[in-house]
Amino acid sequence: YNYYGLPFKDMFKILIIDDEKDMQSVLTYLVKSEGYEAFAAGNGNIALKEISTHSPDLILLDIRLPGIDGMTLLKRIREIDRNIIIIMLTGHGDIKDAVTAMKLGAFDYITKPFNNEDIIAAIKNALQAKDTDYNPQSIFLSLREKEVLNWLKKGKSNWDISNILGISRSTVSFHVTNIMQKLNAVSRTQAVAVAIERGLIDTE
Repeated sequence: YNYYGLPFKDMFKILIIDDEKDMQSVLTYLVKSEGYEAFAAGNGNIALKEISTHSPDLILLDIRLPGIDGMTLLKRIREIDRNIIIIMLTGHGDIKDAVTAMKLGAFDYITKPFNNEDIIAAIKNALQAKDTDYNPQSIFLSLREKEVLNWLKKGKSNWDISNILGISRSTVSFHVTNIMQKLNAVSRTQAVAVAIERGLIDTE
């Protein structure tokens, strides 16, 4: 078993789709260091061939690609095999893109630059969810957590939210941490996007 408790023997196959060679190398190293098989593609056409050849369990997909963009490729992959888990990667922390990706079937959404631990944790969560009856609609957020999320959606900082709600900044931080854990999010932007996509907070 690796550090995260997943068996090496399963040899999950992970396809990395990114047009930056350096990013391909970094992600390939991380994936292999966790005992997974890694394949890489620099554009959509190559990626579709790799999917056909290797049938990956999980895909790390950059949203900005030459030719077929990541969002279009996400749609195509979902048409080919709805069981493939897709984690989107982007340097643009745009909530609209995140919500769109989730609605199209992405499991997760991570913004660059990211910590290596974030990527490994996201892969771990995704692969564990693949082997369980994961039900995103069963997530429960308290009223206070929803309040905090709604202010995060409006771009407010912890300091702003503490003043608005009349609670300490440490309490706000506690709620934000809980929210991100419940939603398997590695950024505030992603947490808001996931909450909106799952109907936990309003889009307005």
